[in-house]
Amino acid sequence: MGIANLIGSYKNYTSKIIFYFTIVFIFLFVSFRYEVGADWGNYLFWYEYSSKQSLREIIHGSDPAYNLLNYLSNYLGYSDTILVNTISSFLVLFFLTKTALKLEKYWLVILVYFPYHLLVVSMNYNRQAVAISISLWAFCKLLENKFFQFTFLIFLAALFHQTAITLLLFLPVLLSIKFQLSKVFNIFYIIISLILLLGLLYYFSSSNVNMYLQGNEDMSSKGFFVRWLYHLIPIFLFYKYNFIFKEHRSYPVIRYFSILVLFILPLGMIFSTLSDRFNLYLIFFDLFVICTVFDYLTNKNKIVFLGALILFYTLQMYIWFFYGEWAVKAWIPYKNYISNYLFNNVF
Repeated sequence: MGIANLIGSYKNYTSKIIFYFTIVFIFLFVSFRYEVGADWGNYLFWYEYSSKQSLREIIHGSDPAYNLLNYLSNYLGYSDTILVNTISSFLVLFFLTKTALKLEKYWLVILVYFPYHLLVVSMNYNRQAVAISISLWAFCKLLENKFFQFTFLIFLAALFHQTAITLLLFLPVLLSIKFQLSKVFNIFYIIISLILLLGLLYYFSSSNVNMYLQGNEDMSSKGFFVRWLYHLIPIFLFYKYNFIFKEHRSYPVIRYFSILVLFILPLGMIFSTLSDRFNLYLIFFDLFVICTVFDYLTNKNKIVFLGALILFYTLQMYIWFFYGEWAVKAWIPYKNYISNYLFNNVF
């Protein structure tokens, strides 16, 4: 991906074909994994538990869309989550691909998204991985001022992971743009929304339906501040090149993103696990800012910029891979149904 960013051309048809092949490879890599991820055992437990529930209980429970996949997979007789993982991965990559093509700099999108959101989140937090990917496309619609499509997509994302409902906090920002409301309203809403976000995180942290988070507080909280650092370059670029974004009609939305990125940092000291999970949705800010600034740079500066990004994300992956407590325990060795079948039955 780093090489593709350096030598690839976004106007080249061959580059796009290679991009599609890359997406297919990632799909096979993520979908057909097994015994990979710190929550592998938890997801198996809830998969088996869903077989004992009625369809009515599934629909009326938390995260019904994801649990419906579990229910259908059990009904079809699959012994583990392979079908659930496959469908989840397809949804993740479907909405990610749509977003990458919409932002045009699709190799950049994959470069930014891969180190944590694909390698870790999509191979561990199945439910939220789908919700985050749907939210990417929802934010594309938000920037186009498409109120109903944004709302529908966020509700769809919330059916996979209930925390996605917090993203409806963006709606009043969109309405302020559409109806050209005063700056006083915007400032007032920003203050109120941050208080609301604090309340929502408190609710989710104490909710009994938040089953997948129980018992994982230590695991999730330890890496929050390291994971927040993924926003470091985008937040710097946003304020350095603020004049570029001010020309964008939906500038208040991007500015609101930047405020949430900064607000979530101290909030992580109080609600580390939930702040960590909410922080994952803010990846759209990173993607949009990096792709927007990239267009503005000269060819020489683009090479320097790409080199800095590749170095930064490589360093992040190195830290996670060699110093992360769960990387060695849950991601190594990597196992895949397809490769195992080929080695055991073909070769």
